[in-house]
Amino acid sequence: MGLRITGSQTVEGNLRRATEEAANSLEKLSSGSVFTRSEPQPADRSLSDRMTVKLREFASHKRSANDAISLVETADAALNEVGNITNRMQELATQASSATLSDKERKFIFVEYESLRDEIDRIAKNTQFNGVHLLSNPNSDAERPEMLQFRIGQRENEPAESDTGVAILNGFRDIIATAENLGIQSLRTLLGADGISLDDIESVFGTEITGIGETFVDAIEKISGFRADFGAISSRMNRALSAIDVATENVSAAQSRIRDVDYATEISNLTKANILVQAGTSLLTHANVPAQLVLTLIRNLD
Repeated sequence: MGLRITGSQTVEGNLRRATEEAANSLEKLSSGSVFTRSEPQPADRSLSDRMTVKLREFASHKRSANDAISLVETADAALNEVGNITNRMQELATQASSATLSDKERKFIFVEYESLRDEIDRIAKNTQFNGVHLLSNPNSDAERPEMLQFRIGQRENEPAESDTGVAILNGFRDIIATAENLGIQSLRTLLGADGISLDDIESVFGTEITGIGETFVDAIEKISGFRADFGAISSRMNRALSAIDVATENVSAAQSRIRDVDYATEISNLTKANILVQAGTSLLTHANVPAQLVLTLIRNLD
């Protein structure tokens, strides 16, 4: 005579499956991922992993673009100040060109002029980003690159010269904003004299006194050209950031649909599995009642 009623094995099987489903749901809810030991889903996992690599690539390109913008902003801020100083020096030179000033008064004007010229050199030589001199070449041409390259996209096996994933600032080595390179003349050798005459000014600037102010136009145009070069890179970086953000959002959404758990559905599945576990446990207990009765009868035989 068996000690289990017919159907108890079915109850045990259903209880085991319900227990596994409950454990599987708990694993999904605790990890936030649909990939579990019971349901590895290798094809979907492989696709999700490739998307993870892509998202990290986007993050790297975004960091590169932000660094490029920081570099450009550093250079542009310095060039803006150099431009302001140049405008002030033009005012001083024009003021000193007036015949109403004495030689001594003219000398005092050029004391400020020379101080501002020194400040232009200081700004140019000290403007750096991560050790890269942006507005000067303090040592040698070999230590300053001909161009700056910023990686903002993946290379697609095309020739290096047509790599669309790189933004290039050409002619970087020629971006030198020192006073000498801007063509701003110095009158330092004349400051030791009793005064500076109009003839002295003309001899230094190499032009008639009425055209002294015009000698700064070339300097201002050079500064504007440098800012345009940096500004073009900044504009592209901002557009690249927008494109990277959109791509990141789309890939993240796609990965989420593959990998992430639908908590509402999974909580419902967990609740269902728990009910089945409780019901199965109760039924299994009742299924073993006849066996307990048989044991009682055997004891009573004594």
